[in-house]
Amino acid sequence: MESMQRFDTAASRKNGIASRTLVCRMAGAVGALGTFGVVGILGMAGAGWPGHAAAQAAGAEGSNFIYLVRPGDTLIGLAERFMDRPGRWRELQVLNKVEDPYRLPPGMRLRIPLAHIPVIDGTARVVFVTGQARADGRALQAGVELGEGARIETGAGATVTMELGDGSRVTLPPASTIEVRRLRAFSRTGLTDAVIGIGQGEVDSRVAPRGTGVGRFEIHTPSLVTGVRGTRFRVGTEDGASQSAVLEGKVQARSRRGQQAAVRAGYGISVSSAGMLAQPVTLLPAPVLAPLPRPLLGSHAVVSWSPVAHAVGYRVVVARDAVQTELLSSQTVSGAQATLQDLPEGDLYVGVSALDARQLGGAGTVMPFTVRLNPPAPFTLVPERDGTAYGETVTFTWAEVASAAQYELEVAADADFGQGLVQARDAAPMASQALAPGRWWWRVRSLDATGQPGPWGEPVAFAVEPSPPQPRLEDDGGDTLRIAWPATAAAAGTVQAYRLQMASDDGFTHIVSEVRSETSEARLPRPGSGIYFVRVAREGKPGVPPHFSAPQRIEVMQYVRDSQGQAIGAGGRLLNRGN
Repeated sequence: MESMQRFDTAASRKNGIASRTLVCRMAGAVGALGTFGVVGILGMAGAGWPGHAAAQAAGAEGSNFIYLVRPGDTLIGLAERFMDRPGRWRELQVLNKVEDPYRLPPGMRLRIPLAHIPVIDGTARVVFVTGQARADGRALQAGVELGEGARIETGAGATVTMELGDGSRVTLPPASTIEVRRLRAFSRTGLTDAVIGIGQGEVDSRVAPRGTGVGRFEIHTPSLVTGVRGTRFRVGTEDGASQSAVLEGKVQARSRRGQQAAVRAGYGISVSSAGMLAQPVTLLPAPVLAPLPRPLLGSHAVVSWSPVAHAVGYRVVVARDAVQTELLSSQTVSGAQATLQDLPEGDLYVGVSALDARQLGGAGTVMPFTVRLNPPAPFTLVPERDGTAYGETVTFTWAEVASAAQYELEVAADADFGQGLVQARDAAPMASQALAPGRWWWRVRSLDATGQPGPWGEPVAFAVEPSPPQPRLEDDGGDTLRIAWPATAAAAGTVQAYRLQMASDDGFTHIVSEVRSETSEARLPRPGSGIYFVRVAREGKPGVPPHFSAPQRIEVMQYVRDSQGQAIGAGGRLLNRGN
């Protein structure tokens, strides 16, 4: 470039304006080969092709594109590069009050009217969708191409990310509506010329991530225009008021009343519903997150953090990428923790940022975590939820999982599995465990061939009670049968009641007699001679079916009786009529 400058100066002295114009065109052509760095954003320019300088695109202000002059730039070269006619360099000279069109001070902010920069149709492609989102009334899915004028809406729990031709990404959280008002690109430069209007909610923008610089990228709300000269910022609107938080780079904010302010990274600005632009304020610091389990076994988790002073709430997002453009979920909470739900398997990122009273969110803390959902947890079978197991030993059964090599069982006296914990591991989908009477919880998970576990299944609450008392027959030959059983201690202040049944079949489909007793015995009318079955159960809570003992087989006889109706015995035994 130095040799060009020297040649340009020499040529101008010898050959006049014609030779100078030729050299400026050569310089402009060389500059046109580079890519465009972002100025005032990350302090670095985009990478150009070897041997060529990168142009300095710095976004737009109002109706002008802003270009930062580099050594060797001339008005004629820049007009030929950016404008529809090279001869418009004179308009640039007047607009920018330039004395010598061939000597531009490096770093000068040169304004170029957007109206005179040729444009071509731009592109926007939907790269990520979750939940119910629509464009122009039609359901959205990844891969859809959007054009100028497209109207995008996200429902509750839905997010959308679209990518422009220069790699810029615009992410809509839930309950947001935008319109793509302009979608072009500056011809011969590849710079974006986009204007997006927010009708409701907010958008999060990551502009020119490839370091190509920004042509025009503006976010409009009813009360605020935010022009980008930065790479990461967020704009939202509600009830006519708007706010913008700058996370990286710098933006130019303009209210509908014409007030303007430059807002740099780490600051936010707001506009009232009346259109009054407030002074930029410092964004709240990022919260310090408590680590999540590594890996996270399950699709749900609770993330917590240290409270941030002056925060009125927190924005919590889960994304597939570290830069948080592909949102799986977004929520706002008032406390210092949030529940993450329906997490998919894989490497994910949770981001938390503090919100101030104006709903301006600062830079968030982003924490990576990994979700492991396989092998899946088995379906539990027995004991059932809120069921009852009887006896000193409880048998647990669950469904088999094809990808499981083993299973791990946990039983505890509390739902958090911290008290009275017992564990067992087996290749079979069942296990037995001795447990005392009381309330218990159990859960099971699968292990793969390497011994790595999947998530636990849902805890199942159940009760353990002693086995039902076993009835016995005491036949004194009278008109009734006396059935007795071991007594069971009742809770203080209560009476333990029992239910006794006698049937002609062991399935108790033909019940001969049934009585209720508050003692450990009962009498049943003597039936005809034959084989019968009896069983007894402790009565429990109202509405809960009783759990009966195993059927006991008894034989009932008719005895020889005297004139008073008493059974007659001989040789120490009662005389059966059938003998």
